Amino acid sequence: MGVEFRLPDVGEGMTEAEVVRWLVKEGEKVAADQPVVEVQTDKAVVELPTPAPGKVGRIPWKEGDTVAVGEVLLVIETDHEPTHGETAAASDVTPAREEREEFPSLLDPPPVEEETLPHRQRVLAAPSTRRLARDLGVEIQQVSGTGPGGRVTKEDVRKVAASLAESQGVIRFADRVARAVTEGFPVDAVGMGVASERMTVKESENGTMNEEPLSPTRRVIADRLLFSVTRKPHATHFDELEAEGLVAWRYRFKGETRSGASRVGYLPILLKAIAASLKRHPLLNAHFDEEKMMIRRFSSIHLGVATDTPQGLLVPVIRDVDRKSILQIADELRELTEAARQGRLMPDQMKGSTFTVSNAGALGGHFATPIINPPEVAILALHPVEQRPVVRDGELAPGWRINVSLSFDHRVLDGADAIRFTQTLGSYTADPGRLVLELT
Repeated sequence: MGVEFRLPDVGEGMTEAEVVRWLVKEGEKVAADQPVVEVQTDKAVVELPTPAPGKVGRIPWKEGDTVAVGEVLLVIETDHEPTHGETAAASDVTPAREEREEFPSLLDPPPVEEETLPHRQRVLAAPSTRRLARDLGVEIQQVSGTGPGGRVTKEDVRKVAASLAESQGVIRFADRVARAVTEGFPVDAVGMGVASERMTVKESENGTMNEEPLSPTRRVIADRLLFSVTRKPHATHFDELEAEGLVAWRYRFKGETRSGASRVGYLPILLKAIAASLKRHPLLNAHFDEEKMMIRRFSSIHLGVATDTPQGLLVPVIRDVDRKSILQIADELRELTEAARQGRLMPDQMKGSTFTVSNAGALGGHFATPIINPPEVAILALHPVEQRPVVRDGELAPGWRINVSLSFDHRVLDGADAIRFTQTLGSYTADPGRLVLELT
């Protein structure tokens, strides 16, 4: 009998996805819940597990093909009569469970994939740990697990990968460079581990050139930004905010933070200040419905934080920022940023933002014209907190300042709205203690 594995809807409103990478081959035996394919949906690459054990039948889709939700990805040939749960399992598959392994709950233990191989030890590891091992070139059977019951953790895999890199790094790099030269990949891309399998080399009147199609992530970014700049009348307000209190408060806050808490930078404090400012200026915490020409204001504040990653610009969302402490925001920001840079963000972690923040502070620069993340009506770029010469009582003196760039939809907001918002934010950066006075 065969169990049809259909593409599930792993994201709200998803109608199709692109096959990024097959993790199995035709005729290969697979265990239940074993990852078999990676697909691109919106901005996330999602790993899908098979709903039943058996042997992989014909794979009708190639990497790069676009598959509609509900289409059969492949058929798993089994030796038993499939149950109703197996025949319909593909529509119920959710990859989100694999991400819980980093922070297991005593009441909800993380899923563990068991594998028994001939003449090999029994391996306990979650699907995302196996994926990490594959990505790092580590044989998971060679890893000694330190987790409960001997389960292999991501840290175990990373330690083995680091050891291999130290002993074989030169050989591996040479092999990758040789492959690059043979197949026409740029050597610098191979060195970064990002060479594209779809890259082609051509001769032109200007010499040799490399042609590479946009990645699925970059295509989504391109479509959204093109829609935003062509449909939303952008205007940008620039401002310089006093940050003396922000610097002093953060320094004191770090010294008083409980032992073991994550390092608190400026961004978590600024996100809390932005949420407080949006409470006072709710028109910026809104969506604009293009078809109905309707503004939707929200009582809750969910901040998207634009993050620079090897896959492109991703925007993980911190929900209910107005209701969380700065420590909670810092912890969640660290986890989401790490997941974004490792390509582990799930679709649900990038949905539902009501306002977006682009943190350019780590890269530098003083001004920007950020593009609004539709259907939102505004986006704020934060620039570095810097010490600059300022005038106090008619004399030059050193002072801490931060530049901000606020782009807004001029159909919904006016320049005066933008100025009032940044002035409110500036009152918090000058004296973050004001946040305490407004706690509810």
